[in-house]
Amino acid sequence: MSGELLLEVRAEEIPARMLQPATEELSRRLFEDLTTRGLGPREVETGYTPRRLVLILKGLPAREPDREEQLMGPPARVAFDAEGKPTKALAGFAKRCGLAAEDLQRVETDKGEYLSAIRKIEGRALVEVLSELLPEVLASLHWPKNMRWGTGEGPWVRPVHGLLAILDGQVIPFDLFGVPTGNSTVGHPILSPQAFEVEGADDYRQKLAERGLEPQPGRRRERLLEQLNSRAKEAGGQLVENEDLLHRLTAMCEIPGVAAGLFESSFLELPREVLITSLKDHQSAFTVEGEDGNLLPTFLTVMDRADDPNGKVCSGNEWVVAARLEDGRFFYQEDRKASLEERMEQLAQRTFHVKLGSYADKAQRLTRLASSLCSTLGWQQETAEAEAAARLLKADLSTEMVGEFASLQGVMGGVYARQEGHPEAVWQAIYDQYLPASAEDRLPRGRVGMIAAVADRLDTLAGMFGLGLVPSGSKDPFGLRRAAQGVVRILLEGGLAIDLREASAAALELYEGQLAKPLEEVQGNLQPFLLDRVRHLLGARGLAYDEIEAALAAGSRDLPELLERTEAVHRIREQSSFRSVALSAKRIANIIKDQPEGRLDQELLEAGAEQDLHEAATHLARQMESAVEMGDFLGGLQEVGNLASTLDRFFDDVMVMVDDTALRANRIALLRSIHQTISRIAHLSELVVDKAELKEAKN
Repeated sequence: MSGELLLEVRAEEIPARMLQPATEELSRRLFEDLTTRGLGPREVETGYTPRRLVLILKGLPAREPDREEQLMGPPARVAFDAEGKPTKALAGFAKRCGLAAEDLQRVETDKGEYLSAIRKIEGRALVEVLSELLPEVLASLHWPKNMRWGTGEGPWVRPVHGLLAILDGQVIPFDLFGVPTGNSTVGHPILSPQAFEVEGADDYRQKLAERGLEPQPGRRRERLLEQLNSRAKEAGGQLVENEDLLHRLTAMCEIPGVAAGLFESSFLELPREVLITSLKDHQSAFTVEGEDGNLLPTFLTVMDRADDPNGKVCSGNEWVVAARLEDGRFFYQEDRKASLEERMEQLAQRTFHVKLGSYADKAQRLTRLASSLCSTLGWQQETAEAEAAARLLKADLSTEMVGEFASLQGVMGGVYARQEGHPEAVWQAIYDQYLPASAEDRLPRGRVGMIAAVADRLDTLAGMFGLGLVPSGSKDPFGLRRAAQGVVRILLEGGLAIDLREASAAALELYEGQLAKPLEEVQGNLQPFLLDRVRHLLGARGLAYDEIEAALAAGSRDLPELLERTEAVHRIREQSSFRSVALSAKRIANIIKDQPEGRLDQELLEAGAEQDLHEAATHLARQMESAVEMGDFLGGLQEVGNLASTLDRFFDDVMVMVDDTALRANRIALLRSIHQTISRIAHLSELVVDKAELKEAKN
């Protein structure tokens, strides 16, 4: 394919976590810049290794399209004198444009009439555009950390060593930090450091492959995973999978080779979590488990070469792993010298927030809040265990193991609680306290686990919002959005019938005057924040925004019930009779808006449509009361749908806003009572109903 750009930037090793974001930014920015110039490619391919960023564009036009540019000159009042002759200002503008004064055009603008010229600009050749654009984009890539080198070149993430930039086989002339472009590159810096020339993308891939290099991370990942699984099988087990670690290893090599190593069986006495985390965090290594689920004394990691003929890669990794696991054993043994209960005293010296006290203070609040939540749910049997779990929830923050591996917060507390003989519900609650950490994570196990996790998050939200630390934009240093989403997910998916507002109020009251903001103001900020997460999670279930708003407007903050109400609206809204009622609900809401409250006088009801509506509404009120009490929200909405024909006839036959004051007030009172009845489950006036669709459905 003609119009092929091959770009490779070679540098010293770039940190694995920075490679993918930088490559994505490079391709996005270049694609957008070229597209705005009429040079958009038909195909985009990216790649990266620790030492190179790769971009391949195909189907690029040979040159920019020609274009016209309008140049604005002086105002007409300045361009001509009193006799209508061109002034010096006009003559000067015409000369700069290379035109005669009479060839200029008059244009109307917001500021009045001006003189203008149309200049035709011939499009530049693609190679000329790229030689200008590429160094600009490359030099301005965003990196979390930059450096300078040599005589002050940079700043960039790492020193640049080579630039391969060719368009249809021809070098694009430019330089980056003093390094000129060319048509050659190199292989692995140790195994194949000799330079070689390339003609295009296919030639580039082939010659790298001959040297064992794979620039495309997707294919490199597949080859790595295949080898990891194979080596695990050879060791008599299977790989303990970890997608984040696989992604990291993929970015750490350009030759996808796997090194297998052994460690002493005595280290298997360490908790499984310690072994896996130590190997993953310190050595970027996978663990292997046997058929019985127990770990084997084997680890697997990447080695950035196809083989290890002298065994030096393997022995080097084994030496480091042994030292790291020995550290882990020391931390573990030190931690076992004190129980979690004994460690509670140390929490008084650990600050939760400088204005909110210590973790010991937080433990006291969590204990009381967990008890309050159990009481709300009527879970008397779980109260004692929930209080015990909440009290010990943060005890492992003072352990050596969590000090070394922050990712084991909560997990180690759960492990130690299990070893100390705490009830299963208690140690599981401590272990699972940070779940769910993402949309894909499971919920904490059991009732006690869910209560402890909700209490922890509500306490944090109440405290931070109470200090005015409300997340804004992309800034959320305390992870409050994640905390709020966790609360909502647990309540919603765990089926916990807890009112969000009441639970938040309970959490706020436990701070007892420590907060900088009045409680009402805090609630005014916190409730919309929580409800935004409710809307997001309900929307992710396929429920429409207006269905969610209709259910929310009915006032329920019990999330399992809110879900049932929203699903009921979702299931029934397409019925033509129900859509007719929803449309009438909007009409009723508009009529009664800003009207004074009044009592219904049955003596004033006129026979016919008005009397029939009152009778139907009275029947509906009884049915709705029963449906709401039983939680039969779909059945209640079906009863509302049965009101459609009676409502339609009322609006056809009866004038509500009549001149007679008493009659008008009575009809408004009738409609207000109907509005209150049909809003018991959801505010139907929030639903979007298209009149044309309704008419078509009726026909």
